[in-house]
Amino acid sequence: MKSFYLRYYVPLHIAVLIAAVFAVFSNNYRHDYPLDCGHLLLENSYVRSLKFIPQYFLDGRTLTSLPANADYRPVLQVTHAINYAISGYDTWSWHLTQILLHLVCVLGLYFLCRRILQQFHPDSRLLEHATIPLIAALLFAVHPTTSGVINYLSARSSLLTAAFLLPSLVLYMRPRHHDSPAIFPVAAAVLYALALFTKIEAIGALAVYFFYDVAQTARRRAGNTANVVHGGLLRDIAATCNRTTLKRLGVFVAITCVYLVCYWHAMAGYRQAARHAADMTSAAYLFTQTTAWWHYLLSWFAPVHLVADDLTYPVFRSLLAPEVLLAIAGWVLATGLIIWWYPRYAYLGFAALSALAIISPTSSIMPLAEMVNEHRPYLPLAVLSLTWIIPASLFLFRIGRSNAVVRAFAATGVVVLTTAFFLLTFQRNRVFADEESYYRDIINKAPSSRAYVNYGLTFMRRGQYDEALKYYRLALELAPNWHIIHINLGIIYQQLGNWDQARYHLDRAVQTEQYSAQALAHRGEYFLKRKEYAAALEDFEKSIPLSREMFAIYKGMATASAGLGDWPASVDYTARCRALDPQQTEGQIVSISTPFWDRPDRYQAGITFFQEIDRLYPGRWWVRQNIGDLAMKLGQQALADQSFAEAKRLKHGGR
Repeated sequence: MKSFYLRYYVPLHIAVLIAAVFAVFSNNYRHDYPLDCGHLLLENSYVRSLKFIPQYFLDGRTLTSLPANADYRPVLQVTHAINYAISGYDTWSWHLTQILLHLVCVLGLYFLCRRILQQFHPDSRLLEHATIPLIAALLFAVHPTTSGVINYLSARSSLLTAAFLLPSLVLYMRPRHHDSPAIFPVAAAVLYALALFTKIEAIGALAVYFFYDVAQTARRRAGNTANVVHGGLLRDIAATCNRTTLKRLGVFVAITCVYLVCYWHAMAGYRQAARHAADMTSAAYLFTQTTAWWHYLLSWFAPVHLVADDLTYPVFRSLLAPEVLLAIAGWVLATGLIIWWYPRYAYLGFAALSALAIISPTSSIMPLAEMVNEHRPYLPLAVLSLTWIIPASLFLFRIGRSNAVVRAFAATGVVVLTTAFFLLTFQRNRVFADEESYYRDIINKAPSSRAYVNYGLTFMRRGQYDEALKYYRLALELAPNWHIIHINLGIIYQQLGNWDQARYHLDRAVQTEQYSAQALAHRGEYFLKRKEYAAALEDFEKSIPLSREMFAIYKGMATASAGLGDWPASVDYTARCRALDPQQTEGQIVSISTPFWDRPDRYQAGITFFQEIDRLYPGRWWVRQNIGDLAMKLGQQALADQSFAEAKRLKHGGR
């Protein structure tokens, strides 16, 4: 049995990992689209056609319907468009893709662990080489910290980046000989490029490739054994900065330069400040992240209080804050241990520094809205886990060679730990079942203004306005100047017929919004309902520079122009809607033209409007019918009779 296992362990392990991944995420195929999925997927028209794929690589604003959240992630968007082409917004294909990407990452970690053992522990027994990668990959496959990444569709950027980078690193680590196939370094570079065009944070992988070469320098200096007892990390870094290494990394650097040019072109005019709070400085963000890294590390060992959207994590604005000093002291100690171990175990330094390099762009260099989130440490924790799984496993294997009790306890411990992780992940998946369960879990663990707003939305959509108001008022106490709260309060008060309160909150939303035009657009709709057409048109016009989803804006402007009797402008804006979505526009023309019917002095303008619409949508019976109805109101009997007759003919003809 043992000989069979050692002979076929790789395919057996792959089968086990596939089964584990699909089993632990077997209860999530019908889960909902929470939080950022709204503006990234549901409200983003660029997701709904493969024809937009070339535009993804040219314009970062195609990522989302909210300009403030624009970013350059074209490869990610391609996967979104493919999912929509397969199943629309039916979630099964979206979640299947998430699971498959996680499986790629699990297998990538498996082969990464194998490569490290082969190169840095060549003296270990075959059983150890065979089993330790399975332990590392299996624990990662079912770990509860991965649940949020796989279930939360908006976290695909982190998942897809990892699915490219892990295989890229494994290929980069292949032994290099003069007769080695050239395809492997090329494939590693291509995968890095795909990761970079998925998410800019992949740029941290440049340091990972370099750190691997540093570890190889230590290995060569030790005579291809792990038993080196001299030299140090800084010495090896200096020795690695040679022409051979720079030439090998030159391809990756060139890809990065091409990407940055594309990024700057696609994001021209975009304000990075929109990604974080106005009072958040780079220094405060870095101070906070020194503590957050410990938060992420501890979540691997105790994944029992995970929060999908935690805005309650404390912000530290001083280097002298006790929590920051404690965190720094811990990292100094960890660094000292790595440097101490490095001469003998260079791969530990490689894994630790790689994890730091991968997480740094999003958790120290570029401030984001959240101090912590559940998907950010997905890849860093996977790589970092090797720094304790490999040495701990080797230790247990070696003391267990002659001690059956140790072997039994070690095997039982791994089984129990894996089972516990599996059950925790399976339970956590249920949190993402729908928006209500998702936001309720956040409120129970980390109540925040955003959590209250989103939870209130679930009641608002069901028409439970009193319940929604309760949570919006709680949100307002925490964030009195957040425009989203005021927009939703404005909408609710309109539904309740309290127009004064609605106007107050919409005005507050316009005053407090900085990077998008949602408040202006909603106040424009408010003015349309109040038949204050000039004010509505003014708000819609102001919203244009900050809007990406222009259909609703142009429709509002067409309606407001109709209310002002300006039929040429109404036709023009209707034509702009038609250019964006002909079918939807045809269904909205009745709504657009409604103001023409409000007053007799607009009847003639309405007739002219529909005559022009007849050129946009020729042969529609309902166009002629509307002309006839307006002509009757004006007493233009001949035009009315002619229009009704033509409408009847067209309708009878099936048009």
